[in-house]
Amino acid sequence: MSFASAMVEGAELRLRQPAECLRSHLGCFWTIRTSDATRLRSLPDACATISCQVLTRGPARCFLVGPLLAPRERGLTAGQELFGVRLRPGVAYALVGVPMHKMAGHRMTLEMVMPGQGSRLAKSLGEAATAGERIDILEQFLVERLAGARIEPRVALFLKRIEGSGGQIRIEELARKCGVSARHLRRLLMKWVGLPPKRLARVIRLQAFLQRAETSSEKKPTEMALELGYFDQAHMSNEVAQLAGASPGAIVPERVADFSKTRCG
Repeated sequence: MSFASAMVEGAELRLRQPAECLRSHLGCFWTIRTSDATRLRSLPDACATISCQVLTRGPARCFLVGPLLAPRERGLTAGQELFGVRLRPGVAYALVGVPMHKMAGHRMTLEMVMPGQGSRLAKSLGEAATAGERIDILEQFLVERLAGARIEPRVALFLKRIEGSGGQIRIEELARKCGVSARHLRRLLMKWVGLPPKRLARVIRLQAFLQRAETSSEKKPTEMALELGYFDQAHMSNEVAQLAGASPGAIVPERVADFSKTRCG
């Protein structure tokens, strides 16, 4: 699944595909060089993020950012260099062992969630001379930490099927197909992903809307709403506004390209 995760305006953005062994776990590595006009708007996509900032001297500042519960927008001062990577749903728990419901909507320093290892990573990143070297260091760190890691099989099956359906499968039915009760499925998802099943389905459907809007911008809103499983156009408008912070009319077609700038297909 591709994740339309953020709008980036007024900044130099560079993307890099991860090593082949990491592509089932990660989106693209990204580097942003900011200007006075930089605005960053992040959207819920069920992913966690490792986000780092280069300082003038000393270790880099690195954070684990949990899955967003609402859109987030911020301006950045000019001359900053930010870099990081998106962790696909379930991967952050495999990486740090912190239940994701404790991280949803929050961020913590890597030093806090990965004592020792997080500090060493921040020091190495601070000593690197170029953006490319920093991404190399972060990538190797993740190769070593995620070697042999796997998401709990029932969670992985749920994610595969809910993403494949665009968020339209009934949760109770999908729980049975995953071999668990709806209550146990909720516990598993809160631990591994940080979102309950129905909220996760809404986020997946938002992502399906963003992707559909980018590729089918000439479709009538009513037609698109029904194809995506919304009751009607009003239902779609309300859901998109709640999760993306903008109405479908504000996204399609003028600004939809902005939403895909951090996508790693």
